[in-house]
Amino acid sequence: MGRKPAGIRSSAAPTLIDVARVAGVSPITVSRALGRPEVVTDATRKRVLEAVRATGYVPNLAAGSLASSRSRLVAIFLPTIANSIFADTVQALTDRLAAAGYQTLLGLTGYSPE
Repeated sequence: MGRKPAGIRSSAAPTLIDVARVAGVSPITVSRALGRPEVVTDATRKRVLEAVRATGYVPNLAAGSLASSRSRLVAIFLPTIANSIFADTVQALTDRLAAAGYQTLLGLTGYSPE
């Protein structure tokens, strides 16, 4: 395993603040570079993305949802996944939604109307 860049805590997963330290920018700039790249310069976005790679940072989707008041979560309710058409449909939906930045939540109803 490689060493972590200077400024990164070794005991926990890297945070947005860690990325900011490595990139030499503020945490809000990191947030903007990742969430609204059109509001930062290309050079800044490149530095932030390099810091993300260097630190191994993975955004906390739950925290982002709380901050933005948007969950980016789509619930899919099915009667069963035993039928392959349902499984194939869920896979296709999940793939498309993930590409658009959404997560899926699968609920099985067991053919119950409730």
